[in-house]
Amino acid sequence: MQRERRFSMATLRELRLPRPEREAARAERRAEEAIRRERDNPESAEQRAAAIAAEARRHGNHYGQSQ
Repeated sequence: MQRERRFSMATLRELRLPRPEREAARAERRAEEAIRRERDNPESAEQRAAAIAAEARRHGNHYGQSQ
């Protein structure tokens, strides 16, 4: 319930803003969410490289190495 109340208060505060500022705030939230989705994506290149390195360590550094 506390979370719902905070959400409502934030919504009310936002409604006090002029329309262009409300739209800018929504756009900023969408951009932040896109950044979070990209950063936390388990299929990102960094995550795949870390998984391959972990497998290499697990299998005695014989897996995933190019010679």
